[in-house]
Amino acid sequence: MLNNFKKFITAPLLTFFGRRRAERIFRDPPVLIGGCGRSGTSLLLSILAAHPQVLAIPTETGVFSNWETDPAAAGASPAWRPQRMDRIYRYILSRSIPNTVTRYCEKTPSNVRHIEQILNFFQGRVKFIHLIRDGRDVMTSVHPENPETYWVNPERWVSDVRTGLAHRALPQLLTIKYEDLILQHQQTMQQVCDFLEIEYTPALKSWFEHSDVRKNRAWFHPLKQLHPSSIGKWKQEKFRSRVAEIMRDGEVVKLLRELNYPVN
Repeated sequence: MLNNFKKFITAPLLTFFGRRRAERIFRDPPVLIGGCGRSGTSLLLSILAAHPQVLAIPTETGVFSNWETDPAAAGASPAWRPQRMDRIYRYILSRSIPNTVTRYCEKTPSNVRHIEQILNFFQGRVKFIHLIRDGRDVMTSVHPENPETYWVNPERWVSDVRTGLAHRALPQLLTIKYEDLILQHQQTMQQVCDFLEIEYTPALKSWFEHSDVRKNRAWFHPLKQLHPSSIGKWKQEKFRSRVAEIMRDGEVVKLLRELNYPVN
């Protein structure tokens, strides 16, 4: 009964009023971030949250992970829409949004698996940032929700990265590496700003002081400053057997080489 109430009453109302508010406030295309889990998508969201024009949604909504046909859409072929767009609209309705904001930014790693549907839903008026990280660091990373288990397996890393790369030529998509975000931060963020057609503002340059997304379920600790120690952790002795297992996967090795990560 409660689920039906949410589906037929609450969600449609949130969508109706949330969409109306979004249309009044946001004049620029939304920004969606995706990529294989443990690749730095949460960090990028926190950085962009410091920009005065960006409303960063601090939690993963999963909005673009589940789709349904839109019964109101015209045409012979079915149109698809996210099942729970109301989650984004709920956040928009709940916030006091500064008048400097011109767009929202949503991050869910699995967004990378639904790029075509996302582009169709927004009729191309969307900006998608695909984040890639050395698969060995990804696959030796653990998640606070299950710290006893490696979060990402080789098949998922290869699949998610290749799915994103298949769309890299699209003008609505920018691909960046986690390592560049850390080691060549200003250059990479200038690239991001150029892609989003926004100024690289002083607030964004000093993002750590200005970001309001300081905690995330993907992190063990609150937001930290950038540090190169987050790169190449897979080389630690404690990961030797895990890395050996990873490197026995030919598809992983092939993709690492394609991405210009050093492979012995």
